[in-house]
Amino acid sequence: MDDEDNEGEDAKTIKVVILGESGVGKTSIISRFINDTFDEELVTTTGASYVSKSMKFSDKNQVLNFEIWDTAGQEKYRSLTQIFYKDASIAILVYDITNKDSFDELQNYWYEQIKDSAPKNIGKFIILL
Repeated sequence: MDDEDNEGEDAKTIKVVILGESGVGKTSIISRFINDTFDEELVTTTGASYVSKSMKFSDKNQVLNFEIWDTAGQEKYRSLTQIFYKDASIAILVYDITNKDSFDELQNYWYEQIKDSAPKNIGKFIILL
């Protein structure tokens, strides 16, 4: 597997949305995946942010382009997150194991939003930090 720019090659685009309460580590997960870094001083996401990463899997002769949407977890931004579900292939639901409320909201709000608003065939993954 190689991380590289793969313009011009046949590539599959995978839209990913990262969901969960504020402060659970969504941006940190993305930072680790994109840059292989961790920053304890990351600023809370407002609205949403977008990053992308292409990965080439040589053994399968396949290129995957990940379009990753980091959504804000604050309640005042919840209505905005629904626009990011459209055409998403994967939803990653994140909660903090030291914060029971973040798990409760994952079950009671975020998962229900995915069921109601995202494509029916969307892949769902839960990450605990």
